[in-house]
Amino acid sequence: MSKGGLLLRFVDVVLILLFGFISISEVSEQSRIKLPISSETPPSYPDKETVIFIGITQNGLFLVENEQKIITNIQDLKRYILRKKRFYGARGIAIRIRYRANWNTPVRHTIEAAALCDALDIPKGIDVRLKTAF
Repeated sequence: MSKGGLLLRFVDVVLILLFGFISISEVSEQSRIKLPISSETPPSYPDKETVIFIGITQNGLFLVENEQKIITNIQDLKRYILRKKRFYGARGIAIRIRYRANWNTPVRHTIEAAALCDALDIPKGIDVRLKTAF
C-alpha cells in the first residue's frame, strides 16, 4: 500500500472515531452567552420595512399577492403600489419593491415598472430568472 493510501485510511479512521465520540457524548447543561454591551453607542434597531414582490410575465402582466392577483397595465400597478405605500406608511413601515421577471420577459416591461418606482420614490430591486441550458 502506498503512503497516500495509508494516510487516507488513517484519516478515515480518525473521522469515524470523531463522529463516534460526538454521537455518544451528552450535552446536559445549557448556558446562555452574554453578549457585550457598548456603553458608548446606544443600541440601534433595524428599520421597519416590508418587501412587496411583483412578478412580470412575458405578456406584460404583473403578478401580485403571491401571484394570485393579475394586474394588466402600468396604471393599475401604480394604483396598487400607492395603496400599499399608504397602508404600510400609516403603520410606520417603509416599503421596497422587488420585481421578478422571467428570462423571456421583454426588457421594456421591467424598465417601465422600475421607472414607476423611481417616480414614486420607492426603492426597488430587479431579479431575472435566467434560462438554463440543461
